[in-house]
Amino acid sequence: MLYQSEMELEVRFYETDQMGIVHHSNYIRYFECGRGKMMDDLGLPVIRFEELGFIMPVSSVSCKYKTPARLGDKLRIVSTVEKEPMARVEVHTQIFNQNGDLVCEGDVVLGFLNKDTRRPIRAPKEFVDAFSKAVSGSK
Repeated sequence: MLYQSEMELEVRFYETDQMGIVHHSNYIRYFECGRGKMMDDLGLPVIRFEELGFIMPVSSVSCKYKTPARLGDKLRIVSTVEKEPMARVEVHTQIFNQNGDLVCEGDVVLGFLNKDTRRPIRAPKEFVDAFSKAVSGSK
């Protein structure tokens, strides 16, 4: 593991179906919550990243469901980056319930674009620097 970020989230009523089970589409939203927390932890919140002139579109998502999450569950979302970002960044996410059971896991691949031109770019220096600083443990 190169870098890891964690957050907790409680399952809300509107995220569930009539049986009180989280609808499958919400796990992708949980992945996004984890990525947002990761960006905050890197010291580069998404809004700041966009102010610098960059955006990170999702190019692919995969999710493997293991056991259902239910209304009121307290989920731990663990977002991990295994490889240094270059032209893209790959984030592996695992979601665990309050009992430590793996609820689901998946991967999200994001690219980097210039916000104004919408043209692909390599990982911006600001992102690489924030990532390197976090990995090295320096403040």
